[in-house]
Amino acid sequence: MLGFLSARQAGLDDPLRFRRAESTRRVFALELNKDRDVERIHGSGVNTLDIEPVEGRYMLSGGSDGVIVLYDLENSSRQPCYTCKAVCSVGRNHPDVHKYSVETVQWYPHDTGMFTSSSFDKTLKVWDTNTLQVTDKKYCQFPGHHVMNISWQLQVLTVE
Repeated sequence: MLGFLSARQAGLDDPLRFRRAESTRRVFALELNKDRDVERIHGSGVNTLDIEPVEGRYMLSGGSDGVIVLYDLENSSRQPCYTCKAVCSVGRNHPDVHKYSVETVQWYPHDTGMFTSSSFDKTLKVWDTNTLQVTDKKYCQFPGHHVMNISWQLQVLTVE
């Protein structure tokens, strides 16, 4: 680290090199929290996570099995070590489940009552969190494409 700083200070190294080295160091220093876990619901890998921005209490996960799970992150037991419980899930037997791997889940930024999901089945679905149903059943289909990113700008949904 000091070598990077010295080289940068002397003008021998590009500023981006120091930034990349520090970013890499931070990534390799990441560790899982030993005191907190989440209930295992997905039958295979998890592709996407999103924590709701209003309270920071609920987390969505989308898996390669097509399942979406909603977790409550609050530690109501007040124990130092605890497992976050799944509140509900859109399982394989749900009528609106994605056919293929879920690639994105994202909360509506102003209210926990709605979230979106997209999948390799080329659909984008807007969900009512309270009923766990797709709103209006008129979800978007993108033939020949899959949705890489979802963003909410001024309460308008944009898809990239």
